[in-house]
Amino acid sequence: MAHPNRIVVAAGVAALAVGLASCGDGGIRAQVDAAIVRLEQGVARLGTGLDDGTLRNGALIKQYAAEVRTAKPALRDLVAVLAREGTREGTLFQGIETRLKDVRAALPEPGAPTEAYRDAAEELNSLAAAIQPDEFNNALADPLNVLADLTDGKLPRVDAAPASASRSANSASNFGPGSQLVGNPNYGHWQTNSSGTSFWVWYGQFALMRDLLGGPRIGYGAWAGGRDYSYYHDYGRRNYTSPSARRAQTQVESTARRKFASEGRTFNSPYARTRQGASNRVARQKFASNRASGSRRTIAGGTRTASSRPASFRGFGGGRGPRRGK
Repeated sequence: MAHPNRIVVAAGVAALAVGLASCGDGGIRAQVDAAIVRLEQGVARLGTGLDDGTLRNGALIKQYAAEVRTAKPALRDLVAVLAREGTREGTLFQGIETRLKDVRAALPEPGAPTEAYRDAAEELNSLAAAIQPDEFNNALADPLNVLADLTDGKLPRVDAAPASASRSANSASNFGPGSQLVGNPNYGHWQTNSSGTSFWVWYGQFALMRDLLGGPRIGYGAWAGGRDYSYYHDYGRRNYTSPSARRAQTQVESTARRKFASEGRTFNSPYARTRQGASNRVARQKFASNRASGSRRTIAGGTRTASSRPASFRGFGGGRGPRRGK
């Protein structure tokens, strides 16, 4: 039987188990420090996979970028930004590195009680799942499919249905090529004005996406009810969202919900349902992962099913934050 106070972290293909037993505060800190070192090693291996092209979607990003650059030279600056997502310099990879550094920096002082490690444990679990090669490869499908859409269908989407079929299946709005990345905090954020209306704002060089999407800015309410499938929003949000970004997502949804209610309108959460559009490979992978982690766990006050959690965290009354995009 698993110890009741346990972080189970997967680093690369190996599992790390850090028992947060009541064996003395110094021992707990040493075990967490060791877990972070192992995760740092897993991040380094993931970077090597990007370097040598063994991550399929990372390699395809480079190939697709070369095709788009040739076919549409006017988009070369944007293509260069998207091409970096298949490298160590990509926003997704660097976000993982930053989050791991933040965990280390925010650890409690030595001698703190076990409970003080709750937030670190949650974030370590999310990061451990995020650096799994298959999972990171899946997450790269979103920027890869932006490049695919820029070819007007000449290059196929990977691990996702064609754009028109996906919109039809989900009754989604057409926000244009690149909309897979809207709402993903690795690429931008929701900015709320004084009236409570939120609009999507791109970070840094991804601001080039504004010209690509064209038209008026994308509002949160319209996007929430009309978004299409993306890997991040429908499967990867827990693993690829920092704690601060998760809090911001909760806040912007709460603000929109209140605003809609005050205006007598119905608000549709962007995470009320999982959108269709994942490939059979991804769907089977997620189904198998959910079954593997689907045992029921005892928490304070009862039990719940943990089927959507990519990693297991026990001993502090259950997990916090959204579950598989919910």
